[in-house]
Amino acid sequence: MAITIISTPNQFMAAYNQVAYTVSSNNTAQSNFNFIVDVNQTSGTNNPLARLKYPVQPSSAQLKFDIGNVLKNYVSYDFFNATGTLYAPNLNSRIKHYLDFRELYDVSGIPTLSGVLVSSPTTPSSSSFKWSGNTIFDFEDFSANEYYDLRVENYGFLNTKLTTAENILVSQNKILTFFDPNKLVKYFNLSIKTSDYLVEISKTSQEFLYNINVGKYLLDLSLLALDTSYKIDLLTESFVSLATFNFKNTPECSQYEIVRLHWFNKNGAWDSFNFIKNSSKEIDIERKQFKAPLPIGYLKSDRLKQNYNTTITDVININSDWVSDEVSVMLEELATSPIVYLERSATDFIAVNIVNRNYETKKYMTDRRLFNISFDIEYTYNRYRQTL
Repeated sequence: MAITIISTPNQFMAAYNQVAYTVSSNNTAQSNFNFIVDVNQTSGTNNPLARLKYPVQPSSAQLKFDIGNVLKNYVSYDFFNATGTLYAPNLNSRIKHYLDFRELYDVSGIPTLSGVLVSSPTTPSSSSFKWSGNTIFDFEDFSANEYYDLRVENYGFLNTKLTTAENILVSQNKILTFFDPNKLVKYFNLSIKTSDYLVEISKTSQEFLYNINVGKYLLDLSLLALDTSYKIDLLTESFVSLATFNFKNTPECSQYEIVRLHWFNKNGAWDSFNFIKNSSKEIDIERKQFKAPLPIGYLKSDRLKQNYNTTITDVININSDWVSDEVSVMLEELATSPIVYLERSATDFIAVNIVNRNYETKKYMTDRRLFNISFDIEYTYNRYRQTL
């Protein structure tokens, strides 16, 4: 008996897209033959995570299958805002895994499962594995053998990068996510005017995805004199810049309270934006009632209908300033993101959802006028009133 692995995905893949393998067997003529695929986690104690069973295909000894639907159930996200945490590996945003292949067929009329015939990688271990992250690529961007975004080749930030510097106030938080499969990044550097604050990254072995807290905490830690702009560079061991992210910290002119949102983008990083125009709050109220029996000789103060369950949902309408075409494209990912946080302070975040059911990507050339963007957000929890 023998299983041959014909094709495998690259080491780094997006769990939310196809993760496809092709294998063959020289035993497919056996009675009731099935390929058995065990999807295992390298550090897991409950392996296999899934056991997949595939019958032999007519007139073919080959099998092509996808394990993306299994892997996406074992990745989530990493969002940190604790004071004292400058950078950290994203342990929840990826899964390290390997496959074991077996055969199942009848021997003397009894279904018989073979031992492990081959694995992918060949000799899996804590340093030899496949890696799938929490990225998802749209149809037009998807490539069957790539994890990297079109903008990120072998390293770089996974946050959406605009042609102009991203605006952030000195009191706000910002998380940058970088992907470094070739282990090229040794430092990140904060530059303000001619001053620098260099941080050496002590990487965790066999981790390739990291978050950096580059907002208020880093600025306070650096003790550098603030200016209207600053930048973050990823550097090699010889201080060569690999990737740069630019910020401006000019207070935006607004008479309204600024609403800052952070959202999970398609690359598995956190984008953010300040909504500086008027915001308004309303509440949706759901009531349940019962009718109480009235006593003989009831008083006008006696209550016939009684509210016994009042549920309150808070909804906030937020509005941006005039935005560019590329910001309009970026905010589409906010409109569709599964995870959104409302920043109350640099260390205080509230989980919210976007309520809007549609989003128009606007362009200046279409209407020849400036435009802004509006969203309705609601808290992910409800408020309740007393049951009396």
